[in-house]
Amino acid sequence: MVYGTVSAGVTGICANCHTMHYSQNGMRLSTWGSDGPYAYLNTNTCIGCHSSTTGNTVVEIGGSRIPIVFNTGGYPSEPLAGGNFYRVSLGGSANDPYGHNVLGIASADSNLIYVPGMQIGGDDTLSITDCYNCHIFMAGVPGIPFTKSRSGNVLICEDCHTPKHHANDSATVVDGAGGWYRFIYGVKGIEDADWEKTVSPTDHNEYQGEGSAFGGSISDFGCGCHGDFHALKNPSGVGSHSPWLRHPTDVALPVSGEYSIYTTYSPEAPIARLDLSGYSGPNAVVTPGVDQVMCLSCHRSHGSLQPDMLRWDYSGMVAGGGGSGGCFTCHTQKRLNP
Repeated sequence: MVYGTVSAGVTGICANCHTMHYSQNGMRLSTWGSDGPYAYLNTNTCIGCHSSTTGNTVVEIGGSRIPIVFNTGGYPSEPLAGGNFYRVSLGGSANDPYGHNVLGIASADSNLIYVPGMQIGGDDTLSITDCYNCHIFMAGVPGIPFTKSRSGNVLICEDCHTPKHHANDSATVVDGAGGWYRFIYGVKGIEDADWEKTVSPTDHNEYQGEGSAFGGSISDFGCGCHGDFHALKNPSGVGSHSPWLRHPTDVALPVSGEYSIYTTYSPEAPIARLDLSGYSGPNAVVTPGVDQVMCLSCHRSHGSLQPDMLRWDYSGMVAGGGGSGGCFTCHTQKRLNP
């Protein structure tokens, strides 16, 4: 969806994405994926369509603009909101912390055996394979991850996304009628016109926050595999007020103290809105006491140039050392006073 314009999902020539018999003059076209045919008569995989050998992060095919999340030649100068899989694609223990390990891009994580923050029935030693072994029995249920086969202890795109490319997403706030925000089941949001290829306080995505546990925020569903890190899902593990045991998520910025100074939206530490229904596009105003800290305030969902998929260099955040941005976007006093 593109705010400010009329959009109704993917448009253009059907052959841009689909082929009837996966054959043209008895051959496969070089533009089609090499390991097809694919489901839904597609000519490529999710990764095949959303990757590029160039440095561009938005490409156009037959009139449809496609966001690129994996640039194979290097980390792009203008990454989109979710970041980029390039660094994690290099593989090995040195690169695994820089992105999610997705089949077709990276092999299983060399450092993490278990899914961080995942706990079911008190068991916090669960791998992706463990999740898949149970969820496979719920195949076809929308919004439930790990319902499609894969090889190895890795993610696939459909674990997070439930694609509906032809859904009518012309509404300002994309919801179920438009295929949900970025095809993340149950999540509402307002998409930036170029997916934050260009970004500023007045040019950015707007994210749905949460007022109660399992309320469908971008953190709740978009980062749902890491439930122990959510203050509303696991109050005993995170805390409900200061002193926090883990950094709060889906919790409003305090209305007083150093946090009250964060009143102009910063793409370096974005916030979520408790209710998007009154928004007509990106808003530069941040309201402490209402607007919330979320997973994406600190992390990029696909990958980044920082360990743990962070938006900034965490090791460079020095209390009392001056500077700005990063942690100090919210913790304004800490940049001057430890």
